Formats: sequence, C-alpha cells, structure tokens
Amino acid sequence: MSMSDIIASRRHFMLASAAGLATQVLPSVAFAQTAFPSTTLSMIVPYTAGGASDIGARMITGEMGRLLGQPVVVDNVSGAGGALGVQKLVRSAPDGHTVLYGSLSEALLVPLINPRAGYKVDDLLPVAFVGGTPAVFVARPDFPARTLADFVAMARANPGRFSYGSPGVGTFQHVIGEAFKARAGVFMLHIPYRGGAQILNDVMSGQVDIGITSAANAAGFVRSGRLKAIGVTTARRLPAIADAQAFGEIEALRGLELSTWGVVYAPVGTPPAVVSRLNAVVNEALMLPSNVQQRDRLGVELASTLSPQETSRFVAAELAKYQPLVRGIKLD
Repeated sequence: MSMSDIIASRRHFMLASAAGLATQVLPSVAFAQTAFPSTTLSMIVPYTAGGASDIGARMITGEMGRLLGQPVVVDNVSGAGGALGVQKLVRSAPDGHTVLYGSLSEALLVPLINPRAGYKVDDLLPVAFVGGTPAVFVARPDFPARTLADFVAMARANPGRFSYGSPGVGTFQHVIGEAFKARAGVFMLHIPYRGGAQILNDVMSGQVDIGITSAANAAGFVRSGRLKAIGVTTARRLPAIADAQAFGEIEALRGLELSTWGVVYAPVGTPPAVVSRLNAVVNEALMLPSNVQQRDRLGVELASTLSPQETSRFVAAELAKYQPLVRGIKLD
C-alpha cells in the first residue's frame, strides 16, 4: 500500500470515527440546549373553575402564552382543600412546563395542618408573587345580620344555629373561620367545599348561612346584589367591598387582619434559568393595564412584582406567621 493510500485510509478512519462520536454526543448536547418552552405549558389551579384562583390564573395565562410563544392552558384539579392539585405539581417533570397557581391555603396551611397531605411546604418552588386579597364573610341579601358585629351578637345568642362554608379543611378561609369563632366566642358548624364557587351558590340558596371566601371571589356577587358582605379581614374597610365591616372595627377580632395570596410555583429542581424566564413573563402579564384594573375591581393588592428570591422570602415569612396560629386552632 502506498503512502498516499495509507494517508487516505487514516483520513477515512478519522472522519468515520468523528462522525460516530458526533452521533453519540450531539443528541445529548442538543437536548441540553433545547429552548424553553418547547411545548404547551399547563397551569394547575387546585380548585374548581370560577373561583378566585381560577380567575387569577386566566387573567395571566393568555399573555404568558403570547410572551413565551407556546400556549398556557389552565388545568383545574380540585379536591382535598387544594392538595390534589399540589400533588399533581410535585409529581410533574421539573422542566417549567407545569406550574401551579397556588395560594396560602394549599401551599402552606394544608401541609402544616395535615401530615398526610402528600407533600411538604418545601416541595414547592416559588416563582412569582401574584397578589394578596383578604377574606370576606358573605350572606344572602335577606340575612338578618347587616354587619359582622350584628352576626356575632346573633351567634352568641343562638349557639350552634349557624353554619359557614369554606373551600376545604385547612384552607385560609377555614383557619380564619375557626379563629373568628375562638375570638368572638361563638360556635358555627363548618361545611367544607371543594372550591369557592359552590359556596356562594349555597349561600344564595340558603343551604349555608355564611360563606367565607376571598374578596376576589365575592366582589362581583356583592356588587350585583346577589350577596351581601358583612365582614372583611382587614384593619380598615376595603374600597372594592365598602359595606363590609372590617375586623379592625371590632375589638375582639383585632389582630386577625390577614389576607390570602397567590404565588406561581414550579416543581423543586426546575432550572434557575427557566424559573427566571417564568418570573419575567408572569410579572409582565400582571402589569397589563387590563389586569391592574381587574385587580382593583376584585380587591386584589399587588404593590409591586417580586423576583423568585423575593417571592421565596415572602413565603418563608408567611410560614413563620401562620405556624403558631394553626397550632392554636381546633380543626374539624
């Protein structure tokens, strides 16, 4: 074999080896560099359609999809006080394509109260803060009590006569209901639901006396006259529901001026770059003028958007605040 043949043979071997190496390496390189998002995103809402979380999620998913270049669909997974939706999130691939529109209730309170919830607080990775809203006590329009103080007097005079509905055991509204009972010295029967929408229907029909729900959930019903708001868990009256007496106006209830909130979560292990991208598009969607106006109508407060790190610090502070409150409440 001539020298030129040897050189040609070696060149052929090297090219063939390089090609073979490329077939082994390039797919993994391409996988590592796959752009996010690569397919449709799913935003889990852990309650039924029509409630406050569902409304909040649908306010931002359209704009998120436009910014990301992939659709973002809402997936309503209700049950167990929101725990079923959270369980679905923590079982999802940590690639950013599945997120949760979470709240104080199922993200913090349920796992604190129920060790069998199927997840822990630190199984959720905070991505973006989406706003806060107080709880509102609503009743049917012909309910005898006009204010929360009226209702306290009625309930004290008639122990065990009245009932209240919450979105489920361990939710923020349930915790507030039990704390209200303890502070006001009244007894009400707790009726847990799978979400906020059905509570309001049953209050209107007289199946339950008081509904404890978020201001965002109640505002439209109160404005239309289908329900009346008798109390709100704020220090001062809420402009969006001005007739509702504030907890801060009643001496026994001062100190319970608390609000629930929304946070978009991803599964733990989601890459930081993906979390940052999701945070950016959620925050941009939140600041759409139409969404700012809708938050004002619903009584949802969002002073400023937060980074993922700031959102994590906020959640940690809320956890520290609610741990002693939960321990002091007798749950059903």
